[in-house]
Amino acid sequence: MRPLVNVVGCLILLRLPALFVFLLLASCGLKTNLIVFDHSVPLPELSALTFVYEKDMLALDISISGGGGAVAYQIDRAEIDPNCACLGNWLRYYESSPNAQREHLQRKLKLRADKDFAFRVRVSDALGRLSPWSKVIRPAQNATSSSSNK
Repeated sequence: MRPLVNVVGCLILLRLPALFVFLLLASCGLKTNLIVFDHSVPLPELSALTFVYEKDMLALDISISGGGGAVAYQIDRAEIDPNCACLGNWLRYYESSPNAQREHLQRKLKLRADKDFAFRVRVSDALGRLSPWSKVIRPAQNATSSSSNK
């Protein structure tokens, strides 16, 4: 009976370093607090988006409804391929800081003369909830346009 105990003890001792390495690796990484959602507050929504193409600028006028606390908006852009008029990868172009203001948030985006870009907008609230993306804004659209996005 004694040799069996020694064999089991040796196996446990051999596996302890592997267990410590596993625990060390498992404890690394990003830790975030638990996010509690308040379902009584409506989801953030892009209620109105108006845009105007000026000479080398795109002027956006954004209105937001819903959402809890301060709200922010994100603008992504994708390069338009001149050969096929298709969109490339979407990349974050601008992200506003959280703000209590919800009506007529204005942002002017500088456009490049050598490339065409498409843009899209979405809204987030203080709880981290995101609205769907707006319709894609392309420079080939009318110089002045608006979207309710509903």
